[in-house]
Amino acid sequence: MVEKEIIVLGDVEMGAGNLTDDFISDNALSELISELHQRPHQVDLVLNGDIFDFLKCPYFKHNQLIYTRHVTEEVSLSKLKLIYKAHQRVFNTLRKFVKNKKHKLYFIVGNHDMDLVYKKVQKEIRDLLGNKRNIYFKMKYNAHQVYTEHGNQYDFLNRFSMRRLFLKHKGETILNPPWINFSLMGKFMDLKEEHPFAERISPKPTLLDLHKAVTKKITKKTITHFLKSVFYYPLRYFFDPTYSYPREIINEVYRKFKKSNLDVDKIVNVFKLKKWRTVRKNKILILSHDHEKYIEDKDGRVIIHPGSWRDEYELNKETRKLTPIPKRYVQILVGETGLSYQVIEFPIKRSILNLDEVIKNEIKFIKLAAKEEQFTSSLI
Repeated sequence: MVEKEIIVLGDVEMGAGNLTDDFISDNALSELISELHQRPHQVDLVLNGDIFDFLKCPYFKHNQLIYTRHVTEEVSLSKLKLIYKAHQRVFNTLRKFVKNKKHKLYFIVGNHDMDLVYKKVQKEIRDLLGNKRNIYFKMKYNAHQVYTEHGNQYDFLNRFSMRRLFLKHKGETILNPPWINFSLMGKFMDLKEEHPFAERISPKPTLLDLHKAVTKKITKKTITHFLKSVFYYPLRYFFDPTYSYPREIINEVYRKFKKSNLDVDKIVNVFKLKKWRTVRKNKILILSHDHEKYIEDKDGRVIIHPGSWRDEYELNKETRKLTPIPKRYVQILVGETGLSYQVIEFPIKRSILNLDEVIKNEIKFIKLAAKEEQFTSSLI
């Protein structure tokens, strides 16, 4: 007999419905949430980080959509309005889900939706969903020997300081996200809008090998930005804390260089090393952040990356074909005999694309993908 069901999914990344928004599966996600709403037993729906893409979401200022590195609570609320307007069906379905007092909804904070630490943002989401008491905002979920967190804290480029979530700038409180977030918001969003389809393609090394135009632009922009971040911006913007010297990044790169290991560590390996007590205490551990599917099941314990709900494609280097990557979630059943789990693929029918055709007109295929999933937006 099932006493409780725990559903975990992450990396939805709902944005403003514009060219920087990579989520178009509103119908599929809403269908899944509607099914969960009808369960006779209690359901804990754990949205495991990066559910909202505040990071790449613009906001309105002087009747223009702009990006800013100075994210105040009001800026975050403005972004949330755009996200709600673009993905209202998902919000409506979540509203229906939490009407059942047995069900609980958890928003785990990730590096794309760090804005959730703002209390007014939490209140606004509760208001949009009916101001229910069974809505929680957490850094982790831990119950019934099930542990989840987003996973960005084990990625040195994307972790943020839990002791210093906010900064002061010109008398205002602003977010203190990872250094790379400041870089993306300040210097790379124009490139994202120019090549909106490219970020949806994996693996990235194969894409960069085949998409020379993007590779050249990214390389030039990255080198220029990094050098300025070290030698120019800290002096030019001395009183702006978002331009501080990237000491932690430099130290990490130096540490890796000394060890002759410049590879990016797998977050699951860092997690097992840093959270070994947590690993020992729990039977099912779920991380998001890394969009690749991963299951490590041994010695009565399982660690899972279910994958992403963004619109993403697997690139075959030989055929140059782009195959849509399935959406997945983790279902955990809590019963009298213990825990059982499975990673479930949610069926979505999509076209296989050709990389060379996509490169010629990325916006055309952004619109085609949206049409196939019946996602509409006035900003594309």
